[in-house]
Amino acid sequence: MTSEDKSNSDHKFAFYSGVTALLAFIACNGLFFIAALLALFGITLDINPHVQAILISLFAILTSGLIYKGFMQHHKIGPLLLAGIGALVIILTMYISYSKLIESAGLLALVVAAGWNWYVTCREASQV
Repeated sequence: MTSEDKSNSDHKFAFYSGVTALLAFIACNGLFFIAALLALFGITLDINPHVQAILISLFAILTSGLIYKGFMQHHKIGPLLLAGIGALVIILTMYISYSKLIESAGLLALVVAAGWNWYVTCREASQV
């Protein structure tokens, strides 16, 4: 595997971590907007909160895993710690004591960690 192939692979994982963080955000907040939009057209959508919590938790864990993959390449601990804290906050909020504000803070931490991971990965690739 050449260094260019490795760089492209690193960029893909950094990109996918951002996508999964945004999917967690959409699973949390976007479903309500979609349900409201469909209601304008007379279509009702009943969202099961348990399924929604599982989706949000799954995307949070997946984002953290992909950021860990980036950590193994660039060895910068910041994005991994922020993603881990964000995912932990999200999961605890989903299953222990729900708070929309705390859940949003966890999602924000996850999105910032994914962006930070992408930045560090791109910076490392440009220095090679």
